[in-house]
Amino acid sequence: MSIEPLTLGSASRSRLLDHLVRLAAPVVLASIAQTLMGLVDTLMVARLGTAAIAAVGVSTLLFSAMATSIKSLDVAVQTFTARRDGAGRERETGAVVGTGLAMVAVAGIFGTVAGVAWPGLGLGLVSADPEVVALGSDYYRLRAVGLLPLLVFLIIRSGFDGLGHTRVGMVVGVGMNLVNVLLNWMLIFGKLGAPALGVQGAALASTIAAVVAAVAMAALALRPRMRRQYGWFDRGFVRRDLVRPLWRTGWPPALQALGLIGGIVAFYGILGHISTVAVAAGNIVMRMASLAIMPTIGVGVAVQTLVSRCLGARDARGAWRSGLAGVVLAATLMIALGLPYLLIPDQLLGAFTPEPSVLAAGRAILRITALGQVLAAAGLTFAGVLRGAGDTGRVLAVDVGTGAGFMLPAAWILGMGLGGGLLGAWWALAAWFALHAAVMTGLFVGKRWLRFRL
Repeated sequence: MSIEPLTLGSASRSRLLDHLVRLAAPVVLASIAQTLMGLVDTLMVARLGTAAIAAVGVSTLLFSAMATSIKSLDVAVQTFTARRDGAGRERETGAVVGTGLAMVAVAGIFGTVAGVAWPGLGLGLVSADPEVVALGSDYYRLRAVGLLPLLVFLIIRSGFDGLGHTRVGMVVGVGMNLVNVLLNWMLIFGKLGAPALGVQGAALASTIAAVVAAVAMAALALRPRMRRQYGWFDRGFVRRDLVRPLWRTGWPPALQALGLIGGIVAFYGILGHISTVAVAAGNIVMRMASLAIMPTIGVGVAVQTLVSRCLGARDARGAWRSGLAGVVLAATLMIALGLPYLLIPDQLLGAFTPEPSVLAAGRAILRITALGQVLAAAGLTFAGVLRGAGDTGRVLAVDVGTGAGFMLPAAWILGMGLGGGLLGAWWALAAWFALHAAVMTGLFVGKRWLRFRL
């Protein structure tokens, strides 16, 4: 698609919204497809029992902590690609993507080795149930094998997103999810002559799907047009002089992702001290919330690209208006997606488990989630604005500061100290969304990000 950042400062509201929607829609669909991989794993293994639900949920979270912290370099790759393209230096984008790939490959190899050698390292900290730890270790080991292909897919996708070619990531992401669904059905339950591997089958399906996605994305990146117009995979595709700038912009999102997911792991630990049912119910609702919140994350990614391109073209007003349009769109989507959580929670939860105890525990927290995710729209969108400007350090400070400084202590006090259980801990999570949104809104309105230099 074509984006014209030079015109966004003076464009009509309808034209600006059209730009944003056309850029965001494929990102939203791709993000939903990626999140569906974990959701489908949870949905299908739910038939194997409460311990399997808890094991897959915790293991997926731990895997995401490692994968997301490494792949967070994609924030820098997308921002640098968009900034160069907006400034008319499109031939330099190939070196940005190539250097990013080289950097995540090194980290990905170490992550794979650690995951295969010590798959249960973090599980015992979250759950005291031996069955959950054993099943989770089997799942994590096989997911770790697919770490490097997943990173390749995500980094190349960020390069396409930075250029405005967001449909590429959408098509490959949807295809990856379809492969995952089919293989889950075959490998978990032993269909079409495949062995019935249970929890391990879910992990193997996700790993194979990641390999397929990486091969497809690399093939699209190697097309003659990409090499000719953008210099992708040409001589000098990896440049040493880009390592430090990419690292400088990329390490805060990496630490932010690690801290954020680490906080969620700690939150699961609090739920584990409450009961295995609390972990299972929390996992299901967290998966559903992750799926519903993906549109807002997609809007944030689209806003990041628009802001970066506008600033590359010296269109500060266009960058500001892109942020405002993004938060309106994100809030609208969150309201629409939150209504089913409020109106039909039992029907939604029933798709995952028939266990009465899990259904009862999940009903109330699903309704709280509907309220919390609307508040999250502003925080996630304005975080995208600051990332587009390259101001990733303050995004890190807000995310980790509000998470570790507020959410975890509040969850422990409300859930354990005051005896509120799962419900009390979940109210702390919703309050965190509100606090995060308020602080990020203040940073956006302060406009310091408009003066940030890469």
